[in-house]
Amino acid sequence: MADEIKSTWEIVMEKLEKIGKASKEELETAQLKEEAQKLVGKFLKDEVSNLGAEFQNLTKNKKPEHKKEMFKAIVSTLLKNIVLPLTSYQLEDIKKAITGLKQMFATAPEIARLCEELEKLVQTYYNHKDAIYTELKKRFNAGVEALEQALSDQVGAEVKINVEEHPQFKEEWSKIKDQLDKEYGRQLEYLKNLFEKVIS
Repeated sequence: MADEIKSTWEIVMEKLEKIGKASKEELETAQLKEEAQKLVGKFLKDEVSNLGAEFQNLTKNKKPEHKKEMFKAIVSTLLKNIVLPLTSYQLEDIKKAITGLKQMFATAPEIARLCEELEKLVQTYYNHKDAIYTELKKRFNAGVEALEQALSDQVGAEVKINVEEHPQFKEEWSKIKDQLDKEYGRQLEYLKNLFEKVIS
């Protein structure tokens, strides 16, 4: 499987070869970004505990401009991993990416506050989504109880209806979730853009 997936480096190389403009600088930048992304991958897989310290080790003999390129690549990669969480597992992964940001900006307290805002936003979204889903399910359950009883009486055996599979439930939940995603998505993009401004 791993062999089938092209690395960012290979993709960049192919693009540059196609247009025939693979200058030394472009190749160097692509290589640096690849190194930075690999480091983030190790951090997210718990192979590295302190991203900031590992970054310092990796870049101690690099030119300042190269160090800057790698720093930008690491922050951008972490930001791509911060989305609105669907599951508790995804929420944990997102929190891990935010921890990575905190470590990269360890010497900047104002950025630490921005990280707290990010974490609060994804957690609030997850809790809000969960609470609304539970409430909607409860409301639908109350409506189907009478129907379950009538069907059970009719067939002479217990009939259970899964409200989560009910088309009307799915439709209503889809509308509510779209609205939530828009509302929280705007706030998330705003916060992520602040990080992009910091590193640009």
